[in-house]
Amino acid sequence: MNKLLRVLMVEDSEDDAELLAIALERGGYEIIHQRVDTKPGMQIALEEQLWDIVLADYSMPQFSAIAALELLKERQLDLPFVIVSGKIGEDTAVAAMKAGAHDYLIKGQLSRLIPAVERELREAVLREEYRAAQKRLRYLAYYDQLTDLPNRTLFLEHLSREIARYNELKQYREQNPALFAVLLLSIDRFRSIKHSLGYAISEELLIAVARRLQEYVINTCFNLVARIGEDEFALLVTDINRPQEVLNQAESLYRQLIKPFSINNATVCSTVSIGIALNHNNNQESEKMLQWADTAMQYAKANFAKTSVLFDEKMQSKAVEKLRLENDLQQAIDNRQLYLNYQPIVSLDTGKIDCLEALVRWKHDSLGSIPPDKFIPICEETGQIIALGQWILSEACYQLVAWQKTFAVDFPLAMSINLSRIQIYHPELIPQIDRLLETLNLAGKDLKLEITESTLMENTSAVTKVLKQLKEREIKLCLDDFGTGYSSLSYLRYLPVDTVKIDRSFIGSEINSTNYDIIKAIINLAHSLGLDVVAEGIETEAQLETLRSLGCEYGQGYLFAYPLNSADVQSVIQQ
Repeated sequence: MNKLLRVLMVEDSEDDAELLAIALERGGYEIIHQRVDTKPGMQIALEEQLWDIVLADYSMPQFSAIAALELLKERQLDLPFVIVSGKIGEDTAVAAMKAGAHDYLIKGQLSRLIPAVERELREAVLREEYRAAQKRLRYLAYYDQLTDLPNRTLFLEHLSREIARYNELKQYREQNPALFAVLLLSIDRFRSIKHSLGYAISEELLIAVARRLQEYVINTCFNLVARIGEDEFALLVTDINRPQEVLNQAESLYRQLIKPFSINNATVCSTVSIGIALNHNNNQESEKMLQWADTAMQYAKANFAKTSVLFDEKMQSKAVEKLRLENDLQQAIDNRQLYLNYQPIVSLDTGKIDCLEALVRWKHDSLGSIPPDKFIPICEETGQIIALGQWILSEACYQLVAWQKTFAVDFPLAMSINLSRIQIYHPELIPQIDRLLETLNLAGKDLKLEITESTLMENTSAVTKVLKQLKEREIKLCLDDFGTGYSSLSYLRYLPVDTVKIDRSFIGSEINSTNYDIIKAIINLAHSLGLDVVAEGIETEAQLETLRSLGCEYGQGYLFAYPLNSADVQSVIQQ
């Protein structure tokens, strides 16, 4: 069966065109051909038909092969183009090839026609495959495969052009041009959605968010939306006259995105965190602007902002300070630059020290004393809490044994040590405690480990399993910050704890009537369950008398002693 070939002949001689048609048919082609010899004629032919190849005479009274090539370039058509001319010199042939012709033949020597046509058709296919590959590579380089949105690379290119345009306008205008901004948004709880509903639905959610963003962009002044991270999308908005405009746009965008998504018969809801960065007059870097938006977005996420947060320099300085603390903290842990203080826990009946709570402290080389509520969360976030917690546990146990040897008969002591929620789940916690008890010949009953109420509620069954293992070693357990979390009282009945510690927020500068009722209820509840009670933050004799009258057994606070170093603890005990 003959192969179909659509041939456009740029030829002023009907006879020569007929000879070409005969030669092609003899070569095994079934041809559809048309002869043109003017530019308008070729324009019409290109509009009416898709052609496989162009065979052109070099020179004609009203047209030429070079002019035909120019017409193809104007229309961005890459058709095989073979010149078939009665006479063509070497210089002319070279000029034609530079203009875009693929081959040339002499009219009286058509034996090369079929091989030339077949070769050019093959090369045309290769060129098309190459273009498709290049297009695919560009897509992979600049677009997100899941959502078909521009990716981070393309977004930064657009942002760089916008920065350059703004700076150019500013240079040639007396007044500042309109502002522009980057909005960076992240889907809150995306990992929870992915882990609970699966990868398929989480990917469908990302696609649905992308489509909703695209619809929103079409109807607003947003120029571009891109996916730049797993659950992060960036938007570029221009022509802003004042910052409040972009805040209003962000609020409107937020309302659109928190509407439920219907995905595979499941309803998925989530809030988003949005950070906004406005261009600064001296900014030249697109990466820097995206970083500002990311800093604002992280601030929004950490502070549970309802809609969006606009970047300011204080956020950046805090982020830099936090990163510095992370690095310095790692060095402090590695080089043993942290130290422990100990705050007595006192019997409210006898006034004697019953226990000492180990409190970690950090004196930074240049920043001075860093409060625990500032560096402990960093430790938990970075995972450094494991190494730090192991060191605190070991250091406190060694110190306890040293004091026990000094005050063995006259002053029995116990040590209270706080456990992070991350330590509770770490598989090395129990083995480390076993090694310390065995190596130091330390009784488990001399240790009291404190966990927070919020830690208990994260995974009650898993925490309870660890607590039971600790109780098997006769270690006492204390529920710290009691009353500030969300634990159910029914859980407290089954927990293997010995003590509840009333949070200092209920003690305050003075115990008012509301706090009095809460404290009384906590103490009565604890006693009904056979637990003793420690009150934190006691600073006045009035607080002490109130707690004593309510039956609270133990207390700690500045009224008794500030956190002390080991030498001062020894002096206090001796006194």
